[in-house]
Amino acid sequence: MNRVRPLVSDDIPAVAALHASVFSESSELSTEERQHYLRQVFLESPWHGQPLSSLVSEDAQAGVVGFLGVVPRPMSLNGRSITVAVGSQFMVAPEHRGLGIKLLKTFLSGPQHLSITDGASRVLLKVWKTLGGTDSPLHSIHWTRPLRPTQYVCSLMAQRAAMARLATVARPLCTALDSLMAGTGRSPFRVSAAPAGEELTAETLLDCFDELAPRAGLRPVYDCASMKWLLAMASRKTHLGQLHRVQVRNSANEVVGWYLCYLKRGRSCEVLQMAGRRDAPELVLDHLFFHAWRNGAVAVSGRLQADFFDALKAKRCLFHAAGSPLLIYSRDHQLIDAVRGGDAFLTRLDGEWWMPFLRPVHAPSSS
Repeated sequence: MNRVRPLVSDDIPAVAALHASVFSESSELSTEERQHYLRQVFLESPWHGQPLSSLVSEDAQAGVVGFLGVVPRPMSLNGRSITVAVGSQFMVAPEHRGLGIKLLKTFLSGPQHLSITDGASRVLLKVWKTLGGTDSPLHSIHWTRPLRPTQYVCSLMAQRAAMARLATVARPLCTALDSLMAGTGRSPFRVSAAPAGEELTAETLLDCFDELAPRAGLRPVYDCASMKWLLAMASRKTHLGQLHRVQVRNSANEVVGWYLCYLKRGRSCEVLQMAGRRDAPELVLDHLFFHAWRNGAVAVSGRLQADFFDALKAKRCLFHAAGSPLLIYSRDHQLIDAVRGGDAFLTRLDGEWWMPFLRPVHAPSSS
C-alpha cells in the first residue's frame, strides 16, 4: 500500500538517500550536504509553517519512494494576498515510477492559489499538462546576447564531450578573433562603457523593488528576512559563478534599476533577476552587458521579462527556447490569464531555478 503525506524532519535521511539513488550520475554531493540542503530549503525557509508542505510518497515495504519539494511563496494579485507553491526536486524511485502521478496530483490539489515550477523535464511537462496544468509561453522564452561571439560558440562546443578537444585547440584563435572584432567600431558585439555599479544589499534591493519593479497584476511579496535568505541561498549556486548584485544609476545619479547575475570568466553570465524604470531598460542592459564583458563573460543569458522585450530586441539579443519552461496550474482562471498574458513579474528568483542542489561533476573548463 502506498500513501502520500507531508514531509517531516525524520524523513530527511530517506529523501537524501533517494536523491543519491535517482541522481547518482549528476551530483557529487555528500550525504551530509544533501540532508543539510533538504532541511534548509524545505523545512527552514522563511515561509515554512504555512498550510503547505513538501510531500513524500511512502510504500509500506520500501519506505520513502518519492518526493516533491514545495516552497510556499507569498505574492499578490492586484493587491490581493495569495500563496504560490513552487515545486522542486520531484523524484520517484525507478521501480515505483507509477506513483509519480499520485504525488503530483496531491501537490496540485493543495490549498495554494497557484502552483509553478521552472526546472521541469520534458516528461514532467507532459504529465503536468495531462493533469490540467499548462505552460507560460512568454516566461518560457530565453534570450542570449553574445559578448565574445567566437568564444561563446567555443564554450558551447566544450559542453559536448565529442567536441571538447576541438574547443580547447580553438580557444586561442577565438580569443584573438573576438579581440579583433571588439576593436571594430561598427561591430554588433561591441559593448558601451558604463560607470561602476553599486552593490545591492537586501535592504536596498527591497527599496528598488518597491520603487522600480513593474506594477504587474501578479508580483512577489518580499520582506527583509526572506530577501536575505533568498540571496544567501542563491549565492550558493557557485557552478554558474559568483552572484553579482548591482544597482544601476543614470547620469543624473538617479537609481534607475538593478540586476542579479552569475558571473564566471569564460562562461555565459546568467541573469537571475533584473528590473528598471520604464524609461531606462536599455540603460540597465548596457550596464549589465558592460559589467559582464569586463568580468570576462562570453555572453549574457536570461529568461524573458516582458518589460525588457523591446530593449532586448534593440540590443540584438537572440531569442530561443533552450531553457526550461515555466509550468503553471491554478483553478483560478484570473491567475492563469495574468501569467500567460504577461501581467506577472515572475523572475528566476521567484521559482525553482535558483535552488542550488545539483552540482555537475564535469563542469566545462573556462580556462
